[in-house]
Amino acid sequence: MASARVTGPVIGALYVAGGLAVLAIVLLGGSGDDGISPVLAVIGPLALLAGGAVIRWGHHLPRSVFHLMVLLGTALISAVVYAAPDETSAVALAGMYLFIAVAAFFLFALPVASAYLGTAIGACTVVLALGGVAAGPVVALAVVMAAMGLVVATLARRASAASLDGLTGLANRRGFDDALEETVRVALRTGTDLSVALVDIDHFKSINDRHGHAAGDELLRAVADEWLPRVPRGSVLARHGGDEFALLLPAHAGPAALAVVEQLRVACAGVPLSIGVAQHEPGEPTPQFMRRADSALYRAKAAGRARTVLHEDG
Repeated sequence: MASARVTGPVIGALYVAGGLAVLAIVLLGGSGDDGISPVLAVIGPLALLAGGAVIRWGHHLPRSVFHLMVLLGTALISAVVYAAPDETSAVALAGMYLFIAVAAFFLFALPVASAYLGTAIGACTVVLALGGVAAGPVVALAVVMAAMGLVVATLARRASAASLDGLTGLANRRGFDDALEETVRVALRTGTDLSVALVDIDHFKSINDRHGHAAGDELLRAVADEWLPRVPRGSVLARHGGDEFALLLPAHAGPAALAVVEQLRVACAGVPLSIGVAQHEPGEPTPQFMRRADSALYRAKAAGRARTVLHEDG
């Protein structure tokens, strides 16, 4: 599932492409005797404007807006296909339903994407049938849409795997950094609190040296399995590298985040963990935010390890 940083440009570009396709029919004309419908002349420019706006400002929009834009896109495509001046133009414009398959499976979870694709295929079938298009092209287009959705879903799943840690199944550093960037942007826009915790397994090197890397790997998996069901909903738990984990806590001020991770630390009885926590400050650059969490982690280690420290200015 893509972030708003990616979702906005993708949906915006598809709207722009759709607008250009509609304008091509308007400007170059079709073979129908009734001329071009005013519906096409209106929807084409509107799609271009909407697409440009989403490309420019889409990263400020809540995710629910993008769901609405996919549904609206399906409705607009249906409108222009129905208003096409002839069957050839209708089938050509119906090709834009493929945009729904691409957007849905690239940007959203599989169940939601499947629902959007089913809606698009149903709309395509009904509108083309109402326009008198033969069943053959309609079925062919539906098959192509389903195949496109499957291909995009497979590619998107492989791409998302690049953001996962193969050992623990958690987000890796790349996945965490992407989530951090997006969450900081949301926090700045909404004014909500945001904290991060960096977690280090104490004396991890000596565990590897004495018992082997397999034992170290098992310990990392055990910590991940213990924490993942316990972290607050909406949080992001990642293996940040080596024996270090990172926990992103949206809607948590520093003291609240401190309480959460202290409970998690205690839950890992027998595994000594040092944890540093920092709360994001308004306008603070992300690297500085992470440096303060790292500083708190260093203080936890310097104070004797197996403890949680909140970074506080001064």
